[in-house]
Amino acid sequence: MRRMIAALLLALLLCGCGKTAQAPVSETTAPAETVPAATIAPDGDPSNVTCKGSYTDQGAGQTVVARVGERTLTNEQLAAWYWAAAAQYRQYGILNGPDFTEPLDTQTCGTDDTVASWQQYFLRQALNAWHTAAALNERSVNVPLETEEAYQPADHLYEEYMTGMPATKYLYGYNPYYEPNSMHQAYLDTLPETLNTLAQEQGFADGEEMAERAFGTGVDALMEMAQELNRAYMYFTQLTYDLTLEAGEEETDGEYYVNFRHILLKTEGTTEEEAMAAFEEKAAARLKPLTNQEKRGENAFSDLAHWYSEDTASALDGGAYLRVLKDQLPQEIGDWCFAEERVPGDTTVINSQDGVHILYFSGRESVAQAAAEQQARKDAQLALIQEAKEAYPMEVSYRDIVLPEAEALISTDDLLYPDIAHERFPEIPLYLQQDYPTTMYGGWPIRTNGCGITSMAMVASYLSDELMSPPEMCRRFGGYSHRNGTDGMIFFKESPGMNFYLVEQTYEPTVAWQGLEDGHTVISVQHKGYWTRGGHYIVLQEITEDGMVRVRDSNIYNYRRIANHANDEHTWGSIVSNGSGFWIFDYKITRLPACDRCGDPEQTSGGLVDAFYCRKCAPAQLRRSTYLESISN
Repeated sequence: MRRMIAALLLALLLCGCGKTAQAPVSETTAPAETVPAATIAPDGDPSNVTCKGSYTDQGAGQTVVARVGERTLTNEQLAAWYWAAAAQYRQYGILNGPDFTEPLDTQTCGTDDTVASWQQYFLRQALNAWHTAAALNERSVNVPLETEEAYQPADHLYEEYMTGMPATKYLYGYNPYYEPNSMHQAYLDTLPETLNTLAQEQGFADGEEMAERAFGTGVDALMEMAQELNRAYMYFTQLTYDLTLEAGEEETDGEYYVNFRHILLKTEGTTEEEAMAAFEEKAAARLKPLTNQEKRGENAFSDLAHWYSEDTASALDGGAYLRVLKDQLPQEIGDWCFAEERVPGDTTVINSQDGVHILYFSGRESVAQAAAEQQARKDAQLALIQEAKEAYPMEVSYRDIVLPEAEALISTDDLLYPDIAHERFPEIPLYLQQDYPTTMYGGWPIRTNGCGITSMAMVASYLSDELMSPPEMCRRFGGYSHRNGTDGMIFFKESPGMNFYLVEQTYEPTVAWQGLEDGHTVISVQHKGYWTRGGHYIVLQEITEDGMVRVRDSNIYNYRRIANHANDEHTWGSIVSNGSGFWIFDYKITRLPACDRCGDPEQTSGGLVDAFYCRKCAPAQLRRSTYLESISN
């Protein structure tokens, strides 16, 4: 009799799990519920993972068990999130974790006293992970992206001049809602191949076997999970680009980092004097257009380091070493960099067995303040996620959840876009002068006199992977404006300060064509004729397979006046017939050889610091770890 009463009470508790008005309606009829064979007793709370003692069962794969906005989660998809969360925990190697060779619903969780079993613990993580991704994805299609206050496009001009133009694919602000950039979209499109590769690396025959063994689900459900996870991360990446942080109090005491630039001249087979003399001759020729004051500036030093330094660890990045501690450096160089009297702009020459070291001191940063800024950035990123989850709450029907048995082998980290060689702008963005009707460039409106600075903004955004918008460029470089447009010296003088470099300026069309063929980006200035009634700067992106040229043109009115804008393929003759000058820029820097994350240290020589993250990998690593942390809690 007592056994019958106990069984009846247990059945009543389990049935109570489904009695919640907020639970989503299943899209298929759920099978009759059975009492699970588990050692953890359920508590019957319909709003918590503790509802059931065990969720282990088979079947009901297409049953919808959770909703966020228009997005739904089925048991098949949940299995992928669940076992990825378990594998993530397992890979962390945390002590006092579960025995992953035994059923997780029969093991008491010693980490979190708000749940009973490890199954409940990982189920909570899995649902949180899906909620995070689903909420971000819902936000991405419902909330417009923020644009600058100065960005004020005219709808009637867009309708008349930009409708149907291929260039609108790259036009800043044209699509108000988020879309993955071409690099991200390519990753999403090739996820089937990526999963197969991951499967083979982990000893599975293919993605299908990996889905079955590591997640207890089908490969389609695993693919859907990976798509949702990665698209949300890519949108999160977009949101974190331009976060503004409140300035903290400047720290002047305590441990600090130094930032400096380095040029190495190797002396194998030559003397130090000969190496310096050869370098000074090249430097004088390179910097000849600059004033004496400009030649002593950091931009000039960065340019010389990029082209002539034999420190392959830092040369690509203008010889930059960022946030370096004293014990990371050779003693004599460390003593100079960390001397109390050192101020930005100081330079020196130090000889060593490696060669001649030319140093430029950029400044110092407090270690404590840098850590505080890092934490503030992380907190702001977590707040973005929390805001999305609050705006798009999750409804769960715990009664309908069933989880398969599988092996915790492939983690969320394994499935997430690695974000190496990060590119915010895989292609040159298009900015239109007329989209900034109130922006002044020096003493003239950008809409009439700003083709040069707008072209520079396009190239700077692309090559630096920072949002160097026309208003920002006008704010920085208004001094290059004059009545007839833009002083072309801006392309040489200012690009090193934004981490990209001019190869050369030329008046020879054949040299410019060769630059395009070699994959360089080119700015051209056009005289009166085909492109303009006066003078006009345009950006040349690439040569097509048909021998035509793709152009970024900042003047909206040209998109109807110049017929070839309709397919974005322009003849070389239309460019050189009225072109008077070309500026050829070096390749975009996407990887640094010495970076611990994106580089190959074996290909470097002359480096002063053994381990560091480059300027792209440092924020990418923080962003990725923040996202993983947010979906693992």
